[in-house]
Amino acid sequence: MKRTIGFVFGWMIVGFCGGQGTDLWELGKANRDTLAVSTLFSAQDVQRHLSSDEGIDKAIAWCKATGVTRVFIEEYRDKYWAERAAIEKARDRFRSVGIDTGGCVTTTQIGKSSGGWQGISCFTDKATQDEVQRIFEFSASMFDLIMIDDFWFTDCKCEECAKAKGNKSWGQYRCELMDQVSRDRILEPARKVNPKVKIIIKYPQWYEEFHNRGYDVIAETRDFDWIWVGTETRDYNDKQWGGDIQYKAYYIMRWLGEIGGPKCGGGWFDWLGTTEKTYLEQANQTILAGSKEMLLFCYGGLQSSTGPADVT
Repeated sequence: MKRTIGFVFGWMIVGFCGGQGTDLWELGKANRDTLAVSTLFSAQDVQRHLSSDEGIDKAIAWCKATGVTRVFIEEYRDKYWAERAAIEKARDRFRSVGIDTGGCVTTTQIGKSSGGWQGISCFTDKATQDEVQRIFEFSASMFDLIMIDDFWFTDCKCEECAKAKGNKSWGQYRCELMDQVSRDRILEPARKVNPKVKIIIKYPQWYEEFHNRGYDVIAETRDFDWIWVGTETRDYNDKQWGGDIQYKAYYIMRWLGEIGGPKCGGGWFDWLGTTEKTYLEQANQTILAGSKEMLLFCYGGLQSSTGPADVT
């Protein structure tokens, strides 16, 4: 029998392999407190897939068929702002059929480039900080829950950064910078717009490299409301995305889960550089490590390439 996300979902919740007759939507609703499945609509997905009634209908049908009980609808990614009207209409339609909703922000191509990693910004730059604040105020005006995708870091070594760094190591300066910008430009402004908002920081699968690019997993876990964990190990032999053994997903989920405790909300993996077998293994490792929610990134990607085979 073909092992799919449906298999993992059914097996982890009720202890058996669900066959083709398994109603994942009913299973998901009944057991969402034990294991929930969510997905993300990128800002570009909002334009491509959620800007018409037909597109929203199709997305809802896919979520039900896949057992997805929560969707994150993204407001910003790669200089693109999704339209408020489209976001709010899709949000309300999902809610009307019993699917929980949250917002999302991917902090790529904002303001001044770092000159290093593609799409990453110089967050020492005040104009860039201003833009970050506007994005999160926009998101908080529509959602009580916001996820930050794992690009909330910097590798900038520009003259302004070097001057601000002084005698500190790059790792120390970047951690202190990102901690401060998180508090002053994300958390405080978002909560002013919406006092009920909760914000999730998603950590990438970087292990010993977190601090070098400004991820202070102790301080940021303390400051943010929730944390999520990147468990996208993909296929070890994939030429573009490979190189990580599957067990790393389990390890990092456990490690950050111990740091976050009750703040650790779930794990996130994608279809890139996977086969059906290795995609499933990401889910296995994520759930076996104690995650109570797994996010399938992302709706648009899962409609093409290996995505449909991975989840159906």
